[in-house]
Amino acid sequence: MAYSQAVVLAGGIAHVPVLITALKFLDSKTLKLHNQKAEVIAKEKEAAARIAAAELEKEKAAQAQAQAQAQAKAAAESQSAESSTSDS
Repeated sequence: MAYSQAVVLAGGIAHVPVLITALKFLDSKTLKLHNQKAEVIAKEKEAAARIAAAELEKEKAAQAQAQAQAQAKAAAESQSAESSTSDS
């Protein structure tokens, strides 16, 4: 069975919409997977940022507490020094 060039070209051209449809379907499926992965990554980054911010707040609170303790200690030392000089 020999086919003329026109029939072969027509058959090839007729299959183009089928191929385009199949490729478009695959593209939409992979795009959905990509978007889902991107959402997961974005949520993980957001959670990591929140954790980092919470740790930073804890660190700042600890520094403020240490500074307050140091000021209280300095005030107590100055009062004891004043009471020692007034006792003398």
